[in-house]
Amino acid sequence: MNHNIITKNYYFLIPIIILFGIILRIYNLNFEDFWSDEMVSYWLSDPKNNFFETLEIIFSSNLTISYELLLKYFHSLFGYNIKISRYLSAILSIISIFYFYKLLIKNSDDKKNNKAIVCLGLFLISFNIFHIRYAIELRAYTLTFLLSLIYLDLIFYKRLIVKNLNFLKYFYIFLISFSLLFSHAFSIIILISTNFYILTNYLLNKYYSKESIYIFFINIFSASIFLFIYLNGISHSPYWISQVKNSFYTNFYFSNFFGSRLVGSIYLVTLIITLKIFFKDTIKKFDINFFFIILIFFTYLIPLIYGYLIKPVLIPRYIFFVLIPILFLITNFSLKIKNTILKKTIILSLIIFTFFNHFTENTFKQFYKKIYPSKPEIGKSLKYINNLNYQYFTFLMAQDNSLNINSIYSNYLKSYAKLVDENIILIDYEKDKVEYDHVWLMYITDVTNQKKFKKPNFFDNYVIISKKNFNHVQLYLLKKNGS
Repeated sequence: MNHNIITKNYYFLIPIIILFGIILRIYNLNFEDFWSDEMVSYWLSDPKNNFFETLEIIFSSNLTISYELLLKYFHSLFGYNIKISRYLSAILSIISIFYFYKLLIKNSDDKKNNKAIVCLGLFLISFNIFHIRYAIELRAYTLTFLLSLIYLDLIFYKRLIVKNLNFLKYFYIFLISFSLLFSHAFSIIILISTNFYILTNYLLNKYYSKESIYIFFINIFSASIFLFIYLNGISHSPYWISQVKNSFYTNFYFSNFFGSRLVGSIYLVTLIITLKIFFKDTIKKFDINFFFIILIFFTYLIPLIYGYLIKPVLIPRYIFFVLIPILFLITNFSLKIKNTILKKTIILSLIIFTFFNHFTENTFKQFYKKIYPSKPEIGKSLKYINNLNYQYFTFLMAQDNSLNINSIYSNYLKSYAKLVDENIILIDYEKDKVEYDHVWLMYITDVTNQKKFKKPNFFDNYVIISKKNFNHVQLYLLKKNGS
C-alpha cells in the first residue's frame, strides 16, 4: 500500500468510503418485509402505550429495553409506520461508522501509518456484510454495536484508561454502560473484559489511576443492577439455539461476519498472523490492543463455558460487537508489518475479497439485477388480496400463542393493510362472531408450530376454492358452504 497516495487523497477517500457505507445501508431499505423478530420490535415500540405499559410488555418478551424504548420515541416523532421503522437501525449503523472512525484516530499510535490505518479500517467497517445486514433489520444489534463503540471511546485513549474525568463524565459512562447492558445481555462481556484489563494492569504492572478505579466500580454497579433485573424479570430464554459444532472451532463465525467461508478464513488467518507477530509487543505496552485481545477471548470463552455447563447460548448476532476488536486489530497490525510483501498481500486480500464478495450478495446485486426476498412476502400478499373482490382476511394463528405471537402478527398485518388499502380488513376468527361468505386465510410459515397447513376448527364449514403461494406465505381463499 502506497502511503503517499493515501496521504495525498486522504480527504477524498474518507467521504467516498463513508458515502458508499451509507448507500449500502439506505438503498432498498424496505425491499423485504419484516421477519418475526422485527415484528416483535415493532409491536413492543407502539407509541400508543405509555412508558410503564411498554416496559411491562418488553419484560414479557425480552430485555432489549434500550432499543425498544428508542424505537418507541422514534415512532412518536416520525409516525408508527412499518416503512419508517427500519430507518432507526440504518441511522444507528451509519453513526457507528463515524464512531469507529473516531476510535481509530484516537487510539492509533502509529503516526507514519495513521491515515492508511483510518482509511483501511473505515473501508472494512463500511463494507462489512454483517454490519450492513443488521442495519436493515428492526432489531437491537445495531444499537448494541454503537453503544459498545461509544463506551470504548469514552474510557480509552491511546494506551490507557482516559484521564481527567469529572462527575458528569462518570455519570455519562454509567448511563452508556447501563444502556448497553439493556440493549443486549451479552454486552456484559465488554464490562467484564474492561474490569479484567484494569485488574490485570494493576496486578502485573502495578498501574492504576483514580479514573480506572472509578470505572471499575461503575461497571460492577451497572452490571449488578442489570443482573438483578435480568434474573428476576426475564420470562424466557431461547430454546432453539443448538450447541456449537466442531466446525465452529475452525471458523469462529468468521464466515458469518464476513460473508463467506473464504473471506472469513482470510480475516481469521490475518488476525492470527498479526497477533503472532505483535503479541509480545502488545503485552509490553498493555494498550488498547491488549484490551481488544482480552475482549475477543472473553467474547467466545464466556458463552461457550455457559453453553457447555448450562445451555447453548452462542450465535453470531449475539456477539456482533466482537467485530469492533477484530477489525481494529487487523487494521492496526496489518499496516505495522515490516515485511513489505506480506503486508501488501494481506491488505490487498482484505480489500479485494471484501469488495468483490458483495457481488455474491444482494448489497451489490440490487443495483444491476432483480433480487429475490428471503423473508415473508406480506406486502405482496396483501396487494394480491386488494386486487380481488374479497378483502376480509385473517391469518393462521399459533395454537399456544407463546410470547403473544398472535398479537404481534395481528399488529403488523393491521399496520401493513392500512398502507395497502383502508378497505382490507383483518378479522380475528378467535374473537369475531360474524361469519363471512369469503375469507382469505394467510398461512405465514414461521408464525405457527404447525409443520403443514391445516384449517383451524373455526373454518370447518368453509372450503378452499383458491390458493396462492408467496415467499414464506400461503394464501387460501375460503368459501362458506352454501353461500
